[in-house]
Amino acid sequence: MNLLLCVTVVLVSVEYSFGANILGVVPTPSVSHQVVFWPLWKELSLRGHKVTVITTDPMNNAKLQNLTEIDLHSAYQFFNLNIFQVTERPMFEIMYDYADILSNMLDHILTNDEVQHIIKDDTTHYDVVMVEAFHTAAFAFASRFKCPLILLSSLDGSSFAYREIGNPAHPILHPDFMLPFHNELTFTQRLASTGNILFTKFIQKYFFLPPQQKLVEKHFGTGYPMIEDIFKNYSMFFVNTNRFLHPIRPLLPNIIQIGGGTHLQKRAILPENLQNVLDNARNGVIYFSLGSNVKSKHLSDDTRLEILETFKELPYTVLWKFENENLPNISENVIISKWFPQQDVLRHPNVKLFITQGGLQSLEETIFSHVPIIGIPVMADQMSNIANAVSKGLGLSLDYKNIRKEDFKSAILTVIQNPRYRSKVKEMASLIQDQPETGLHRAVWWTEYVIRHGGAPYMRNPGIDLPWYQYYLLDIIGFVLLISTVVIFVTVVLWKTAVKVNRVFKHYVKVKVT
Repeated sequence: MNLLLCVTVVLVSVEYSFGANILGVVPTPSVSHQVVFWPLWKELSLRGHKVTVITTDPMNNAKLQNLTEIDLHSAYQFFNLNIFQVTERPMFEIMYDYADILSNMLDHILTNDEVQHIIKDDTTHYDVVMVEAFHTAAFAFASRFKCPLILLSSLDGSSFAYREIGNPAHPILHPDFMLPFHNELTFTQRLASTGNILFTKFIQKYFFLPPQQKLVEKHFGTGYPMIEDIFKNYSMFFVNTNRFLHPIRPLLPNIIQIGGGTHLQKRAILPENLQNVLDNARNGVIYFSLGSNVKSKHLSDDTRLEILETFKELPYTVLWKFENENLPNISENVIISKWFPQQDVLRHPNVKLFITQGGLQSLEETIFSHVPIIGIPVMADQMSNIANAVSKGLGLSLDYKNIRKEDFKSAILTVIQNPRYRSKVKEMASLIQDQPETGLHRAVWWTEYVIRHGGAPYMRNPGIDLPWYQYYLLDIIGFVLLISTVVIFVTVVLWKTAVKVNRVFKHYVKVKVT
């Protein structure tokens, strides 16, 4: 008995000794950006690691004693936007303002007393820093603690990010997820996708990175590497994608796909009143939500009226996530609420259709619940997400700027009444789930791999250290063109000389004969 106790103590001590100190930084004030990483923080803390997370949406799980969350929900003040109005503005203006918002928001976060304590504390060391890839000034945490950097994205990686780290991002084969392109691109789309490379490079260099570099100097101090250099020395990049729902692209070995329902939670009991509504909906239920960032209350009056008139003519119960207490002209079959437990609503067998903006997490939730969609994309990756989903037969898409009752009603009835849409959704869910390990398992394993080995610099693409003209073989092409030009020039000169000599010789022979 004493021997068994000693062995247990030794094993516990060994496990504890391997516990690492992990710092996570996910500053985006959006639940959809946070929930993807909740399971990762939970699992790492349960495995004995001490995890500190700077977040706008803490889990507040008292059972996770190894998890410390710094609550910066106050950052939401910077993202209180009417997305419909924002999308109407010129793209250059949008990107300029977005860069300003990101800078002000991150300045607010880094000014926080608890965050400042982390930066200035010389008694604590972190074994790895995990940072959301959108917030470049936060990369400086890795330099501050001289530890490996793991990049995180609750979406796919941007084409700019992929190119910066040497991962193939062909503008035609792999257009940026912010572009509403899919499958074979037209010439105009190919031109736009190629031009997007130059546009994003310009925006990053002159609008995004300079204020972020100033934040590094302001909050961390001078003498830090340039953000681009910290970025290129990353160890891993966790992207929330999977090979079935997203377009196929080549990935470096240190770019890890963690998608496939990583954020999905276990089934929970619905509130009694909501459970009764779902159970008693004889004809079925339509669930309508534009997510947490795009708000239904900001829809134009005309669009909202078209939607309400459509719902009035349908035999289904409609659950609409609507942010105001009241909605004029609402019909009896429509129930509004500022919040619904979306995952568990979609799991109810009476739900026939999900009308969604096309956020990635919402798409995964509806696929795993076997519910087809009508996509109404508004911003960011929503356009490409919906285009991809529609191409795979998961539903239909509508333009929010041109919603008309006849078209809206026709789309709803088509998706609900045609069984092939639900069948395609079930098929997609089966494909995503049929894999040897979950995205969460991959994320945990590779995080601990980086900790065990103190980083993974050998997995970087050596191409990112090459000058751009060497990477694109311009020096080789130039050399070949130069040699070819010289050979052609010499050949032409010799040929002309030979022709001239031949003429002179013939003339000489002719004169001599005469």
